[in-house]
Amino acid sequence: MSLELVLEIIPGWQLHVFAAVFGALWGSFANVVIARWPKEMSVVRPASHCFACETPVRFYDNIPVVSYLLLRGRCRHCKARFSARYAVVELAMALLSVGVMRLVLASDPQTVLIAASMYFFWFGLVWALITAGLIDLDTFLLPDVITLPGIGLGLFFNIFVLRNDWMPPVIGAVGGYAVLSLLFVHGYKALFGHSGMGRGDPKLVAMIGACLGYKGAMFALFAGALQGLFAGALLVFQRRKSGTGPEPPELDYDREDGGDPQRDMRLRKARVPFGPFLALGAIEYLFFGDILLAGYLGLFERLLSAGM
Repeated sequence: MSLELVLEIIPGWQLHVFAAVFGALWGSFANVVIARWPKEMSVVRPASHCFACETPVRFYDNIPVVSYLLLRGRCRHCKARFSARYAVVELAMALLSVGVMRLVLASDPQTVLIAASMYFFWFGLVWALITAGLIDLDTFLLPDVITLPGIGLGLFFNIFVLRNDWMPPVIGAVGGYAVLSLLFVHGYKALFGHSGMGRGDPKLVAMIGACLGYKGAMFALFAGALQGLFAGALLVFQRRKSGTGPEPPELDYDREDGGDPQRDMRLRKARVPFGPFLALGAIEYLFFGDILLAGYLGLFERLLSAGM
């Protein structure tokens, strides 16, 4: 069935409402994964509960965004405060889901099956990036359970579903992992005694490359580095202004493969995780790749002209 015929039956606004609700629900699940994976807890059982009093959360208190606002961010039973990030993640996933729906409809897929496949795949990518990025922000760990399946699914979707040229996703996945792993993990360690980045970052770049091709991987790496440097500079400035200064870099950069994420909280004080910025760069490329690439190229041309 053609997508044009379906859009004549189902108004576009209903598809956007579906996308918002679907995204918010998966945003709620992302919060569960973000909270439980670092603690090595099941993301299925037990059901949602307050971590303070362990009282199960009723279904009517577990409505994404709405319940948080109605309860003013507190547990109904013990009044413990919940992080505002729960509602922010749910709202962000709802908005990103709507954005993915608009992106799919604007690409004018010929059939409903292709349109649905594109929507669920691109939304799954966004979900994986947000979830992995926030886990990295909290723990300096990137979960293989997200990145490794993402590589396989990205290659399968691009090659066998969309039937795109196989070279861009394969080069993006293999090349992205190889370059970062050889240069910034193993090569950096050989020169300086420790890795320049965690071992999970090359896997995340490989997932981005498998899903968005080598251009997407390159953009995410470049944009992520720029935005990470900016965030790091702000962090250093804030610490110097407050008089705390930077922490000594007594770190083990090779611990992103596993281990207890709670064992050395100096990680949070001494460096900025790269995963969230890689994820941000990939999302930016997904929605605004052509515009942003043109802007970066124009900026470089002006810098080169000014240097000459």
